Amino acid sequence: MFKRKVSLALFLGVILLLPWAIANNAPAQGVLRIAAVVNEDVISAYDLAQRVRMVMVTSSLPDTAESRRRLTPQVLRNMIDEHLQAQEARRLNIRVTDEEVDAMMARLNRQNDLAPGELEALLERANVDVNSLRSKLRAENAWNKVIRQRLQRQVFIGDEEVEEELARLRAVRNLPRHRIAEIFLSVDTPDAENEVRDLAQRLLQQIQNGARFSALAREFSQSTSAAVGGDLGWVTKGQLAPELDSLLDGMTQNQVVGPVKTLSGYYILLLLDRRTPTAAQNAATTVSLTQLVLPLSANPSPAELQAQQATGLQVRSQVRSCDDMRQAAQGIDAPQSGDIRSIGLDRLPPTIRDAVAPLRIGETTEPIRVAEGLLLATLCSRTEDDTAGLPSREQITNRLGNQRFDLLVQRYMRDLRRTAFVDIRG
Repeated sequence: MFKRKVSLALFLGVILLLPWAIANNAPAQGVLRIAAVVNEDVISAYDLAQRVRMVMVTSSLPDTAESRRRLTPQVLRNMIDEHLQAQEARRLNIRVTDEEVDAMMARLNRQNDLAPGELEALLERANVDVNSLRSKLRAENAWNKVIRQRLQRQVFIGDEEVEEELARLRAVRNLPRHRIAEIFLSVDTPDAENEVRDLAQRLLQQIQNGARFSALAREFSQSTSAAVGGDLGWVTKGQLAPELDSLLDGMTQNQVVGPVKTLSGYYILLLLDRRTPTAAQNAATTVSLTQLVLPLSANPSPAELQAQQATGLQVRSQVRSCDDMRQAAQGIDAPQSGDIRSIGLDRLPPTIRDAVAPLRIGETTEPIRVAEGLLLATLCSRTEDDTAGLPSREQITNRLGNQRFDLLVQRYMRDLRRTAFVDIRG
């Protein structure tokens, strides 16, 4: 099974610290009014209002009439999807036990540094129905079971695919890497494109006005990265769709761009960080050397230094291999000479490393001044580890599997939406 983090909630810690509450004397007609019908399920205006208020708090949006007006259609769209997911779980006879929900609530307490049961008590004191949170968690857990049961077996990553990805990563490993977060909104039908684009533009405006990207991603993004606030981790050139890939080099840290249209929908991207690889290739190179050290006194005179320099240059001109260097060392009083076998290039002193790095097999460095005298080094062998700095085969398999799994989940949701009866009452 491919590894994946699954979020269980919307980081409710902030909610618990703010003094808002649902009015106890709300008119009965406001509570019972229908906001939408999703097949056989009803979304009440009361549930929608609670959810909108929750999103505003977790996203750092001001609790104003304008914020509520902008958020309401976005939140309702998300709640409709949740009802479709819960209905699919019921159709497949997939159930979530009370004990599983209890475990999820306990995990929420731990995530928010609360004592067992403290979250429930705080919600009750804020006049928030704890059952509404439990229902949300139950639906999320049920959907996770659905997609694991129905889609996991359809994902297979072969050895050839892993090798192709390794080859691609080798080719780009010296290029900058970008840590990206995303909000993805799918376009299921051509008729829905204008609506989805408008939603993406509203989300972008809210981010620009100070809303937290991660909170909006958790609530609205239709990618499975929503579970971790949209964080895709580190990506290299070629991993994203071409329309997104072309934007990365021009972005600055913490910049948000979008909406960007692709074949599957609209994206909003946030650049969290960028890394430019250093000369890490040295750490992946192992060399074997034969060295000749021409000794010098502690404070050599210019004549002594010149004489040994001339000797070193003469030796270098005659050496064509490590065997040649060994023979040359036997005829010179150079007791510190000898072989250095299988040493990482990065472990050599900088002056020697820089002189050895460009050598081809059998070539010798110029005389290098060291503490003991003048050193000449002949390169006997070089081994390159072409996997250094690259993810393991298991990591690549998991990432490719997750990408394929995401596509299957998106198609699954698209099919559920297309066959659903949804009546939005306004």
